[in-house]
Amino acid sequence: MKIKKTSLRKSFEDLGKIKVLVIGDLILDEYLIGSVERISPEAPVPVVWVRNEKQSLGGSGNVVQNLSSIGVSGVVFGRIGEDKAGESLEGLLRSHSVAENDLVLLKSKTLPTILKTRIIATHQQICRVDREEVVPLTKEEESSVLNQLEIKLKECSAVILSDYDKGYLTPSLIQSVIRLCNRENKIVTVDPQVSHFFLYQNIHIMTPNHHEAGKALGRKLISDSEIESACREISEKLTPEAMMITRGEKGMSIFERKTDSFYHIPTVAREVFDVTGAGDTVITTYTAFVATGMSIADAALISNVSAGIVVGKLGAATVTQPEIEEALQTLGYLDVNQ
Repeated sequence: MKIKKTSLRKSFEDLGKIKVLVIGDLILDEYLIGSVERISPEAPVPVVWVRNEKQSLGGSGNVVQNLSSIGVSGVVFGRIGEDKAGESLEGLLRSHSVAENDLVLLKSKTLPTILKTRIIATHQQICRVDREEVVPLTKEEESSVLNQLEIKLKECSAVILSDYDKGYLTPSLIQSVIRLCNRENKIVTVDPQVSHFFLYQNIHIMTPNHHEAGKALGRKLISDSEIESACREISEKLTPEAMMITRGEKGMSIFERKTDSFYHIPTVAREVFDVTGAGDTVITTYTAFVATGMSIADAALISNVSAGIVVGKLGAATVTQPEIEEALQTLGYLDVNQ
């Protein structure tokens, strides 16, 4: 598989002309970074001397910052709390080029913003502290979301459902969003949750990892033939245009239903430093490049290469256009003569 350099450059130009709507569970990631020099006298646990703190977008927010990193404008639908973490999350979204009128947030007076705090010492995560309450949207809230979505959808080329099963994407909202996207002929892609797995019918593509797909089907998926069988079985139930299963150190597999074609793309990660957010990078880059008119196979190749780049970085990292082009060329996936 090779991508023409002229085609890649044309897609890079077109990325700046499109908008992608991201709908799902917004999460604020917090990192407390330091070192360990002693064990606590209170309990047999390390004492972390915090020297640095940072916050970043997690959950569907990481999809937004991945879009921003490759030059794509995002429209964001999600829920936050009326609290300090919510203010921080909203500020981070704005810092990633999300315009005020493209930020469609439900602000809850009773539910906190989902906050995940990771404590890291000498590049190792010591523990994670989660603060969240999982409460589904009410029917009134769903109706409000759909009314606003119908308006914003007209500006967008594609929609990403980023489902972390935190209450925003209810079963009825998922199905209503997909129906609306199909009615408006918009590409709709899904990073799924196992609990909602067979609700995502009539989409463009779903991108579960092999553990999620296997859990949904009730069996382990290891070999190429097992992956192919799973893709066909899932596709028969959901009728997507394509099915992608990411496979960790084995890369990813893509099934095109119309042509009954499979592509098994090996991993390109040289060193896995942190897998946090790699799935977000996969669905973001794939969706964005397909929205520019790129083929399913070429967009999948770019998403695989992009994931290989981000797992070599700390935290929910992102990838840039120059990094993508350099990696494609280094790995021999770029046809520089065309």
